[in-house]
Amino acid sequence: MQSSIERPAAAGPFARSGLLPENLTRAEDGWLRRGRTVPPADRTGPPLVHVPSAGGRFPAYLRLLERSFGARPGWLRDILFARAPVLFLAAEESFLLYVFAGLLRALMGRRTVGLLLRPLPLAVSGNRRCRWRRAVLGRLRRIGAIRTLTALPFDVFPAFAAIADGWIHDFQLWDLTAEERTAVELLRETRRTGGRLVLTAIGAQDWRKGFDLFSESYVGFTSLRARFRFIACGKVAEEMAAHAAALRGAGGVVVDRVISDAELLGAYAASDAVWCLYPPAGDHACGIFGRAAQLGLPVVVRQGSLCHRLCVLENIRHVAVTANDMTAQLAAPLPPRDMMGGRLAAMRFARHSKAVLRTALGLAPSQDEAGA
Repeated sequence: MQSSIERPAAAGPFARSGLLPENLTRAEDGWLRRGRTVPPADRTGPPLVHVPSAGGRFPAYLRLLERSFGARPGWLRDILFARAPVLFLAAEESFLLYVFAGLLRALMGRRTVGLLLRPLPLAVSGNRRCRWRRAVLGRLRRIGAIRTLTALPFDVFPAFAAIADGWIHDFQLWDLTAEERTAVELLRETRRTGGRLVLTAIGAQDWRKGFDLFSESYVGFTSLRARFRFIACGKVAEEMAAHAAALRGAGGVVVDRVISDAELLGAYAASDAVWCLYPPAGDHACGIFGRAAQLGLPVVVRQGSLCHRLCVLENIRHVAVTANDMTAQLAAPLPPRDMMGGRLAAMRFARHSKAVLRTALGLAPSQDEAGA
């Protein structure tokens, strides 16, 4: 069911990304953006990527960046001194290194790009550390060799424009290959649901993913158990063990382990909707949400969250609920799955995101972008 809330408005300097190609001009001494000198495109090699950890979604991000730009992980020495452009994934998790490396590389005329995966606290929090980081990011915007991007559009939350130069869509909104889509479709043809709809919570099962509400809702409401089967796929946090046991006892399914990429695709194939109803602490760009959107599956989101705003902005199939009205909302018919719509949206997200990344990193346009 689509929400009736209004699309968030963007006005003044927040109305568009300054990294869109039409907002950049070329001069004899390099690229100019809003009067700032930017190093010319570097031809010495593909981008280097800094990741804060080897787990989570970062391996999938690295595979996509390698496939799209020939990027590769970089050691600290490379990150600091290589002539090739450098991309920091989750720059908020390596903030001091991002700032130091960016400034050092700027002195040498080399490009550095930072991607903020969780920009909301940096944009609005009154915490002293967040206020300091917000001020630093605002000053970095004056340096042409350093570009900060968010993984959410500015129209979702216009204040992001005060801490970043531009935005892309989260990689997991546009990273599925044709082979992976085909695998999901083949698996869907063989699934057996027993006549009930399947609502799946995917990934780490902890309070940040709303697993407590997921379990309590299924256990507490006969109407939900009559219409749905709730399935949790992913490692359950220790503090959530009792919720997992209660979910099993009520007839739900809990796959309590780290699941492989192939099993992840199987979880989406088995689903009629995907749980993305996260508390405010989990309010940020979400890979689980993105994969569901790519496959045209409706997502269950928290009313007013960033994911909800993105659904409204990009016409993504969703059910927006609160903890108090979830049973009533889920009693209504789910939005139908839209495989083709998800595929077309992913293609659109990819075109925008690749163009912004190429501009920020100083890479030559791809043949498709050059011909567009």
